[in-house]
Amino acid sequence: MRGTLIAVAAVAILAGCSTYDSLTQRIAQSITPYRITVVQGNFVSKEAAAQMQVGMSRAQVRQLLGTPLLTDMFHADRWDYVFYFKRGSTNVVQQRDFVVMFAGDRVASWSGGEDLPSNLELLAEIDGDKRGKKAAVPVAASAAARLPARRPLRPRRR
Repeated sequence: MRGTLIAVAAVAILAGCSTYDSLTQRIAQSITPYRITVVQGNFVSKEAAAQMQVGMSRAQVRQLLGTPLLTDMFHADRWDYVFYFKRGSTNVVQQRDFVVMFAGDRVASWSGGEDLPSNLELLAEIDGDKRGKKAAVPVAASAAARLPARRPLRPRRR
């Protein structure tokens, strides 16, 4: 009798393992805990990369792109701007590298600016907009149109 119960239990457990299909997987994934979206590093936008020019000083690059994520004492003429984005609910990881090379104190070249998103595209991606871009520009334009006109300041009479 005891051997029969063990055999039935083993068959039931093995049968349960074979029914783990995509529907069961989706149900299991829907009850998993919330995972945050991770955004780390220095985001270099398409607009910022377009403003880069050969001959800029280190201070100008720092003003435009921010403090580099990586500076190496053995490669003092190289600044690395690394950006990392991982949506919590997926395993998709995006990493973008923007590297600025200096000759002395001036920019000699840079790389990694070929497929950079704009600021609006990144915000839409973080926000989870599936279309890629929200209609942020028309909203901003309509919001500006709703603002009351500013009157010029007049000096106070005393």
